[in-house]
Amino acid sequence: MKTTRTFLLAAAASALGLAVLGALPQVGGFLLERAVGAALVFPGVGQGHAVGTGATLVIFTVLLTGGAYLVYRWSGFGESRVGLLVCWGLAGGPAGVLAVLVWARGHRLSFGPYVGGAASWGMAIALAAAALTLAATRMLPAAGRERSRAFKPRAWVLPCLAAGWSVVWSVLLRERLPLLGWLPLSFSYFEQVAVVLATVAAASLEDGLRRRLPVEGRPGRAFVLAWIALSVAPVVYAAVVAIDRGMRELLLAEPLGTAWMAEYATDLTAALVAVPAQTALPPLVLAVVAVGVQWVLPATGKPAGPVDAVRTDRRWSLVVAGAAVALTYFCLAVTSRFPLLTRRTFDAETPVTVRAVALLAPPDPALGRVAVVWLWAIPAVFAVAAAVLVYVAVRGQLAGVFPVSSFPVLVAALALAAALAWNLGGLIGLAVTGGRPAGIWPAAEAAEFTVIAAPVFGAVLFIVHSQVGVARFARAVELEGEQTWGKLGERYRAWREGVREHVTGRRERALIAARAAGGALVPAVVAGAAQGFGWGHGVVALPVLSAGVPAVDALTGLAYLVLLAALVYTGLARVNVRERRWAVWLMVWGMSVLAGGAAGLGTPAGLQLGLLAGPFAVAGVAVTVRRKVLLAGGVVLALVAAAPLVLAGREREPLAVGTAWWRERLPGLTADIAYPRATGAADAARVNAALAAPVRAYVDEALRRHRLAPAPATALTGPQNPEASPHPRNGPLHPEVSPYPRDWPPNRGAALTAPLDRGVALTGSYVLVRNDTRIVSVRYALTGELGRTVTYDRREARALTVRDVFTPAAFTPAGRRLLAEAVRPLAPKGHDPRTVSVDSDRLLVNLAPGAVELTFGRDYFCAPCAPFTARVPDGRLGGLVIRRS
Repeated sequence: MKTTRTFLLAAAASALGLAVLGALPQVGGFLLERAVGAALVFPGVGQGHAVGTGATLVIFTVLLTGGAYLVYRWSGFGESRVGLLVCWGLAGGPAGVLAVLVWARGHRLSFGPYVGGAASWGMAIALAAAALTLAATRMLPAAGRERSRAFKPRAWVLPCLAAGWSVVWSVLLRERLPLLGWLPLSFSYFEQVAVVLATVAAASLEDGLRRRLPVEGRPGRAFVLAWIALSVAPVVYAAVVAIDRGMRELLLAEPLGTAWMAEYATDLTAALVAVPAQTALPPLVLAVVAVGVQWVLPATGKPAGPVDAVRTDRRWSLVVAGAAVALTYFCLAVTSRFPLLTRRTFDAETPVTVRAVALLAPPDPALGRVAVVWLWAIPAVFAVAAAVLVYVAVRGQLAGVFPVSSFPVLVAALALAAALAWNLGGLIGLAVTGGRPAGIWPAAEAAEFTVIAAPVFGAVLFIVHSQVGVARFARAVELEGEQTWGKLGERYRAWREGVREHVTGRRERALIAARAAGGALVPAVVAGAAQGFGWGHGVVALPVLSAGVPAVDALTGLAYLVLLAALVYTGLARVNVRERRWAVWLMVWGMSVLAGGAAGLGTPAGLQLGLLAGPFAVAGVAVTVRRKVLLAGGVVLALVAAAPLVLAGREREPLAVGTAWWRERLPGLTADIAYPRATGAADAARVNAALAAPVRAYVDEALRRHRLAPAPATALTGPQNPEASPHPRNGPLHPEVSPYPRDWPPNRGAALTAPLDRGVALTGSYVLVRNDTRIVSVRYALTGELGRTVTYDRREARALTVRDVFTPAAFTPAGRRLLAEAVRPLAPKGHDPRTVSVDSDRLLVNLAPGAVELTFGRDYFCAPCAPFTARVPDGRLGGLVIRRS
């Protein structure tokens, strides 16, 4: 007792002496010039009456010493110097704020100008006084013991209070109770994310402290630990909010410099003192309320059962699912700061790592109602789907420490969530708005997200999953006082052996993987046979494996099946197959999406392929088939796959080419572009996709520039290329004279049907240069540019480039001169071709029957030279052209 009294008197004397020195104008002025010593200066230095200031400092000393000792007794830190400093620092903040409040009220001054430094002054004086007393007395006060009471702690109370008070104060009490300001909220994504992370940090810290210092029956200790955890929350909040201030630009400009560090520290301090008392009074009040709520709640409840060392429980799954939702929201917050993503102004030159997160970028309101609804529906569906799928995936896992096989399972869940997001979100957007966002392709964004961002998200979730697994292992082995490496290794091996009994064997995993691939094989063979016979007029988004499809499609389908089997086999390594069938089925579906994306090389078609084929793979796993039925089915599938061979010797059917229209109606921009549409053959859908690709790229680029900078109120009409004048083979330039339906591609701006002020008008026509059983070649004339071409080889099932048309000799200097000699007799008067570079951007190349058609842009050969088109017969090109009969 004598030791305690001595220490408290010495601590009080030290605190009063330091406070008096900091309140003297001469000393205060000297300390203000020092960065470290400025915190010791009394906020009201040089103002007010000396007697009133002295009384205030005495009140501060009493509050600090009494409160700090009470906290120290309740904390249960024992004879710990660090624990004592923590307790004195905790009490210093509220004591400083209350003392300065009394001083301001006594002098009838506004408290606002002084509250900013009150908490830091109180903490600085408290820590300095405690350190001086420890150094001078070399003793610690008696720790004391709190009497055991009926108190049952609840882990959910503190995070609920922390987040709830932030919302209540920010919405209702911001102006009325400035002293209880706490984690201010607004519509800023970063502030919302900061509140969530601060709440999570406080809850995690309290949980860790409670594991080290049990609070069962110890409300005083629970109060101290909650106060410590809540005091950390404002620092985490400020650290997150400061990222969105001025440091990002400096960091990107000079990552290794110190300028961004200084800016970040300044912004963090500013965010911390924006609500000055949040580090002092609100943590104290919320800790008191938290303990009171836990004390009032009934102490009865189910006793904690034994820890299941084999299966993941609901809490484990909810933690990882919550991490998926938080990660989604954090991505929304980060991407909201980049107009490149929110306005969808990125292009093919933008790094794919940036485009990969566009799926979760919130839309800019300037994009219009259709785009805003679509681009909000997709992230919302993704958040819900990711939470559910990750929950089911983790629920189906067997417990383990750093289970590597869980990583592909989590990535598969995120990939399936992305595929469902753009499909279901698109359906919601279409149902609400009646149209599609012009020039914005959520399918491509989902495909890039699956390939690039999903593994990164999966890695973060895997870390959270593993962290929970380590905590579960620590609870399962119950080492307590036997923390030795030998004992730890022994119990870990015993735990692993207990889990191993439930692990699926290799033979069973291989059988399930084969059944999944077999289930997906059925639609692949049927779809391939349908395409081989020419049934159906659209692109079937399923894997195809048949003798009647192009080799590229067959290889894609085969790669999908092989990857699906391999991924399912890998993912089943730690899955509770016998008790969690839903987890197995959804895992197979997610692996199907991953396999489709990989087989399709990250294209939207590959992602959709895996999504649609996934239910068939799941059916193969869920439905048990007898061996005889399986053999009979294999024979039938083999016959169906080989059936298109009966058409192998037949002549390829010619295409009937009509005209379709690509129309867009947006404020400041209209587009009416004619393009060819083929029918009458099995490969018509593939040909149509290739022929429409240049138009789609042209319109997408125009719409991207329109989103970047709205077009002026001037109209640009007519193509640049004079060869696009009305011609019997040209598509009509006016929609009203087109006899063909306007149903493909659908009008993505259909919701904007009201009269609009015309700004930029994009028009276009086409020339069908060649159409036979081997080659389809089209040249487009488009507003504002020379035009574009596409030459499609039906036998090779792909579009040709200039290097597929010309031999390597044509790209040499001698070949360029030979081409110029062949073009010279066909050039208009005034043109003098010396060399012709067929890979030039100002030259369009088409394959005509028995000839090559070259379209030269303006000023190709000379400054005043006009554009012209020359059809050069193959005989004049002397081996420079690859012949395709």
